Amino acid sequence: MRPLVPAIAMFLAGTTSAAEPDYASVLAGIARDISALKREYPQLAGFSVDEHPRTAGLEITYGFHTHRSAGGGGWTAGVPNPDADGVWFYIDLHDPASTLQIHTQPADPVPSCIGGKRVSFLILEGTATRKVGGPIGAILQRHGMKPCGGG
Repeated sequence: MRPLVPAIAMFLAGTTSAAEPDYASVLAGIARDISALKREYPQLAGFSVDEHPRTAGLEITYGFHTHRSAGGGGWTAGVPNPDADGVWFYIDLHDPASTLQIHTQPADPVPSCIGGKRVSFLILEGTATRKVGGPIGAILQRHGMKPCGGG
């Protein structure tokens, strides 16, 4: 008679590994949902699902009414800064072990993930805009973003 433990282990091994999400589809859904906010947030006027994400990687970068940073340090010095009526944001899904500078920013003290990818969400908002960071964060959560390693 065969022992049950190896058979149970084989069964569990085949059923417990969750398939990774289709990250390109997840990002496309995020872009569609961000585009749907344009009526309420004029700073998203130039956001287009056809153009975002427009890079080869799993990222969305968007800027509206921005200028070169005058600051001297930190991540905000290396990205476009918004005018009073503008916004700049960056969303990407990347390997949790990435050491790229953009992935090592302390902007979010609790790492967030979608599937097995780490999420970076950086945003700079103009002083005269209705803040869109919260609604974009909610969109990310609806598309599966949660604290890495747990629920």
